[in-house]
Amino acid sequence: MLYLLICLAFLSLIPNLHRYPFKNEESLRHLIAFEMWHSGNYLQPTLFGEPYFNKPPLFNWLIALYSFPFPWSELTGRMVSLTSLFFATLLTALLSYLLFKKPKLSLLSALIFLTFGNVLFFYGYLAEIDITLTLFLLSSLLSLHLWWEKEKPIFAVVSGLLLGLSVLLKGFPSYAFLSLSLLAFSIYHRKIKLLWRWDALILYVLCILIPLLWLVLTTDPILYFSHLWKESFGRVDGEFSRLRHMLLYPLLNLKDLLPWSLILFLALYSLRNKLCLPPQIKLLLLLFLLNYLPYWISNSAGRYILPMYPILAVLFSFYIWEAMREGRFRRFVFGLLLLTIGLRLIYGLFYFPYQEQKEGSRKRLAKDIVGLIDLKKKLACECPEEKSLCLYLGLFKGEPLKRLSKEPEAYYAITCDGKVGEPIKEYKLGERIVSIERLHLK
Repeated sequence: MLYLLICLAFLSLIPNLHRYPFKNEESLRHLIAFEMWHSGNYLQPTLFGEPYFNKPPLFNWLIALYSFPFPWSELTGRMVSLTSLFFATLLTALLSYLLFKKPKLSLLSALIFLTFGNVLFFYGYLAEIDITLTLFLLSSLLSLHLWWEKEKPIFAVVSGLLLGLSVLLKGFPSYAFLSLSLLAFSIYHRKIKLLWRWDALILYVLCILIPLLWLVLTTDPILYFSHLWKESFGRVDGEFSRLRHMLLYPLLNLKDLLPWSLILFLALYSLRNKLCLPPQIKLLLLLFLLNYLPYWISNSAGRYILPMYPILAVLFSFYIWEAMREGRFRRFVFGLLLLTIGLRLIYGLFYFPYQEQKEGSRKRLAKDIVGLIDLKKKLACECPEEKSLCLYLGLFKGEPLKRLSKEPEAYYAITCDGKVGEPIKEYKLGERIVSIERLHLK
């Protein structure tokens, strides 16, 4: 039954995935990757032809790589995320098995991770960095665990390589994950000697050296470093805002973890007279709480704790598995899970095509603009706020759009902040007026 549910959950992610228009930061990730692929410059990311410094490039590299089997479309980056989700699900099962040595419990851990609401309905398939970062950090966590358990240097080396690559995905948060995870292992094992051994030093050097080798090859390493620093550490607001965040953030996380957060509370209630806290659970709690702390006290989005979802899935599975020994509770869990997977299937079958065709869809708007212009002529994007629109137009043209300052010979321009030429057609998108204009050529 667990195998079947895992397969059904994966299959529910597939229908109409190519029809769901770019959402959130997907268009930004695709734009940068598309510009890399078109220009051949993979070291310095650019956006509309101008240098981009807010994120490292590894996720964009992966999207560009996936453009060979999956030509440029919504699927290109989403297949990166689906691949990461597949392997992260397997590694969640592996983490559970290493801790508890129970195959069925491992399957339940994998199933819980895969069907967390925030994974199944959103970030498990969207072309965002988070699920790929989860894969890399989970892989490094497994290597750290094996290093502490077996004290074999190879696991320290592998962990250093994986953490160095994870820095190339999202920057400095990976160093926080490393530091806090090492602290958790030190407290749990009650020894710190591994932190000063020669293999530990190799770990530290690798996770610094890998991103540093890339950084020095960019156009302005100091400026890039400064932007990455601000992106990572500029999320702490005033005292009132921080207090409000600390009160509401756990509630947001519980919502994102549905239906399993609800199932866990019911499981703990049913086990209230025989609850236990084995050593493995103590380790998981320590890893989660220490890594959760920075996000709890800063102004972080709920999705930022996705790298801790595998830890939570293994933790949840221990108590839910115990509660499922009772037949009625087991039937309730499977029934609720089948309902969740069914809703995800309906979501893809009906909601994705609706989003593609509805008024205001940037994909639909781009197709309308294509019918009004000559795609062989140069087109500039002077409305960078409309990334999805400019991305779609670039994909239809077969080349990324640039700002007018980088494309001075453009014949057409997409604008949203004032006229620069002769309007061909205007579109009202919320409070913004977007127009396609024919430029006055001198």
